[in-house]
Amino acid sequence: MLKTLLRSLFAGLNGPRPFAVAYWDGDHILYGQGEPAFTLRFTREPDGAPDEPVVYLGECYMDGTLEIDGSWDALLSTLVAGSATLMGRGTGKALGWLGEKLAARRERQSRNVRHHYDIGNDFYRLWLDETLTYSCAYFRTPDDTLETAQRNKVALCLDKLGVGAGTRLLDIGCGWGEMAIAAARRGARVVGITLSAEQCTGACDRVAAAGLADRVDIRLQDYLDLDGNVERFDRVVSVGMFEHVGRGHHGDFFARASEVLEDGGLMLLHTITGPETRETNPWIEKYIFPGGYIPAPETLVSALPAHRFQLVHMESLRLHYAQTLQCWLRRYKAVTPQVLAMFDTRFERMWTMYLRGSSAAFRAGDLDIHQLLASKGNNNTLPRDWGYLYGGGAPLSWAGAADSPG
Repeated sequence: MLKTLLRSLFAGLNGPRPFAVAYWDGDHILYGQGEPAFTLRFTREPDGAPDEPVVYLGECYMDGTLEIDGSWDALLSTLVAGSATLMGRGTGKALGWLGEKLAARRERQSRNVRHHYDIGNDFYRLWLDETLTYSCAYFRTPDDTLETAQRNKVALCLDKLGVGAGTRLLDIGCGWGEMAIAAARRGARVVGITLSAEQCTGACDRVAAAGLADRVDIRLQDYLDLDGNVERFDRVVSVGMFEHVGRGHHGDFFARASEVLEDGGLMLLHTITGPETRETNPWIEKYIFPGGYIPAPETLVSALPAHRFQLVHMESLRLHYAQTLQCWLRRYKAVTPQVLAMFDTRFERMWTMYLRGSSAAFRAGDLDIHQLLASKGNNNTLPRDWGYLYGGGAPLSWAGAADSPG
């Protein structure tokens, strides 16, 4: 019965490449024509039935019941093509969030963040680079190390924002503090906020070790508690946090950012995006990022004007994230014994699947990542062009441009 269900499931995946399934009883079936790009190999008969196929197959991999041989890129492109078969695009769960009371929403968001980031700083130190930056890096050359690429990304963000001496910067979702530290070294004064207790502790330690505690204030704080009547900023940056805001709450985020930002101030938002606004897939939702929600670029852009934001600059870093994830995967697999000493085999395989699958999703799936730079009202000090960001020298300003009508 189970094999019949699985055969029906795989027959419905009309992907661009042929693939094969090797069943536990020795049966080997090719779907499509030609050499298979990948093979799903069942090492034994799985338990249960595939009620939620994506979750089911992910759990089979975690349990060692399923191995995946061949191209993960081809696998991801097949999963995207067969998304109607594998998972619905419904909004039932997300729509339930819209009527939440604020207190319940705060607790849900805090709980979701803790699920992923409070695994322990020692775990992330095993395989992240020395900057402890857990977001898409920026590879200026193919030979950049991960650490170099992460510093490139931080510099890119700060350069787009024009952060320098005296800048008051708010970092929403500050992680382990690398952006705040780099900005403070440029002479900025920084407030960094996070919902992760582990990240807050780690960031405070790193700030103190850098001798920058007089310039950087790291807080365990919800962005919903930001108050423009209490403090305001010249610049706002948020990297890798927006995916946790949730359906129906993008406006709340932009409203808070606008409230604490001075007129003419700049906001840089760095977030995963997709072809349409949607939840993350069910396996990611259950095991990795509960409550994750991926916006479409046009959804973000259309939300800006209501909060006095004007889009200034936007770019995709999709392949940079694919390479970042590949670097993380190599580093993670190199420390497998240490991971297994902290956790069990199922956990180790879960993270292997997450990192390997995510890298393939950015290369061959439908995920993207965008940086949006927006100004609150007009900002007439922005560069005339953006060539300087990519090796073109110093920025050319509009400063001194004539105000004459002719």
